[in-house]
Order: sequence, then structure tokens, then C-alpha cells
Amino acid sequence: VNMERYFTTISLLGLNEGNLPVHRGMRQQRYDSVEKMLDLLDVVKRIGPRFPIDAMFLDPHDSEWDDDMTYLYVDYPYYKQYVMFFGMTSFMFLYNYNIFFHNKNLQFPTKLTMWCLFSVSNLLYYKYRKQVLRCNLFDEYVQMRADELVAEREHLLKSEEMKRWIWYTADLKETLCRVHRQSFKNDASDFADSELLLQDFIRRYTDDTLEKPLKLGQARIGI
Repeated sequence: VNMERYFTTISLLGLNEGNLPVHRGMRQQRYDSVEKMLDLLDVVKRIGPRFPIDAMFLDPHDSEWDDDMTYLYVDYPYYKQYVMFFGMTSFMFLYNYNIFFHNKNLQFPTKLTMWCLFSVSNLLYYKYRKQVLRCNLFDEYVQMRADELVAEREHLLKSEEMKRWIWYTADLKETLCRVHRQSFKNDASDFADSELLLQDFIRRYTDDTLEKPLKLGQARIGI
């Protein structure tokens, strides 16, 4: 909020278009000239309708979130290590092809090693496919549950509170686009027309007959 007020003050002072007056007195008058506009903008923020939080955020106290669901993932580092081991073993066999495959004394160890590699490769492949399937099913469940939650709150996006907030936001944006410094007298009259615009905006969203007209929840759509 403080940073937003900071940038608003810079814009009202006209620092984006030039520098402040050189003399100290005129510079102080420039500061004072935006005070009323800042006060009006503070009032504008107070009279705005509340954004329907339930339409965008879930209830953190819902019992559904008590379940500790660990996100599933494929153990790629484990399979990467095996692929490196399998590649090194295959390279050793191919590089020493004559020694392993043409030596009768090494036929049994060679066949045993190849059978072990084949068996372990198949087991790891089935394990990999199982993990991928579980991850895909979990992702589908999460997506399905997310779609259900969106569908449950879809009516909130079309509620009167949301329409009122959208109307107020669009009206405020259009009004602020017309706010400008019309002169450089370093006086509050520099924003005479802009003050009238903001005052008219405040009247549209408040009721002067109330004891406390600047009250949240009293905003209404247009006049």
C-alpha cells in the first residue's frame, strides 16, 4: 500500500514528465498541492466493494486439505544410473567381443551376465511403466478435482458481488484515466477538474444520507 501511494504521489507531482521546482518554497507548494488528491484517492479505495475472495481462493480450513497427499513422480535419477551401468557393460562386451564370445571358458559367465542384464532391464522397464501410469492417474485425479472445485465456484464469478466489483473497477479505471494536472501553479487548483471527477465518483458509490456514508459494502452499481 505504501509503495502504491509512493508511485501515485510521483505521478501527481509530475516527476515522470519533469523535475520539481528549483526553489524550496515552490517545491513545498508542489508537495502540498497533491495532498487533497491523495486524500480523495484514499477515500475512493475505502468505498470500493470487497472482492469475493471465495471465488478465487479455497478455504484453507477445509477438512479436505488435512490429507497429506505426496505428489507422485518418476524416479528418473535411479533409471539414469542403471542406463549408465547398462551402457558401460554393453560397451565392455562389444569392445572385448572376441574374448567373451569366442572363448569357451567364458561362455557361461557371458551368458549369465547377459541374462541378468536382460532380466533386470525388463523388471526396471515394468517398474518404470508402473510409476508413469501411477503419476498419470494421479495427475488426472488432481485435474478432475480441480475442475470440480472450479465448477463449484463458477456461480460466484457471476454473483452480484463480482459484478459490483467489476463495475467499480472499470469505473475507477476510467475515472483515473481522466485525472490530470491541468496547470502548474503549484496549488491545489492545479487539480480542480480532477477533484470534481473524484468527488463525483465518490458520490456515485456512497449515500450522503447515512451517518457514516464511507462504509464498505455500501457501493452500488451506477446511478
